[in-house]
Amino acid sequence: MKFKVTLALCAVVLGLVLFLFSPFFGVREIVITGNGTVNRAEIEDLLGVVTGDNILIFNPAAARRRIFENLYIDHVSFRRELPGRLYVQVRERRLIAYVEHIPGSFLFIDETGRVLEIRSNFTEPLPVVTGLPITSFQLGERLDVPSRSVFNTVAQYAQALQRYGLATKVTHIDVTDVFNTRIRFPNIEFNVGDARDADEKVRVMVEVLLNLPDVASYRGFMDLREIASQYFLTILT
Repeated sequence: MKFKVTLALCAVVLGLVLFLFSPFFGVREIVITGNGTVNRAEIEDLLGVVTGDNILIFNPAAARRRIFENLYIDHVSFRRELPGRLYVQVRERRLIAYVEHIPGSFLFIDETGRVLEIRSNFTEPLPVVTGLPITSFQLGERLDVPSRSVFNTVAQYAQALQRYGLATKVTHIDVTDVFNTRIRFPNIEFNVGDARDADEKVRVMVEVLLNLPDVASYRGFMDLREIASQYFLTILT
């Protein structure tokens, strides 16, 4: 009698195991959200899961390690919806500027100063940072700079420029003299001083550029080091 009960239990367990590892629990759909810079195909490749793989043996920790090989990805989470749908939610680091390290070499940095790429060229229009002193750098790590306040100035202006839609129009942010930070457009330069009132100074830039009748026809300079009730655009010849 005991033998029959044991045999029946073994048959149930075996049947359950076979069911759990059957095609019924194969991955049928992978839903990826939150990505922008990183394309879907690359995430799927790093995920290491293809249609038909058993969703129950999916290893989130191993998949997370592989996905973090892409430095643009800051966070990833997974959710399984049985029997065969896998949700992947990513959060990307935001590229804010390029730092010119040496002529012809650019460090792609996020708002924390983390180096996301090192390349000899770029296609996305964003400010090029010049004059930033760098002690050392390593791909995937934050820039080692003598003064964090200098980088914080860059970060504040770069983020404000993105917030008000000017980041793709600026050519350079020059912090050679951090107390006379220069923000350059193709034909107009603003001396914004230091990081004080960065948001308001960028809003002034927006108004100036919007109210020039033909901004492309002007070459000019404006002093924005101090917030004032009115500003003067110096026309350069």
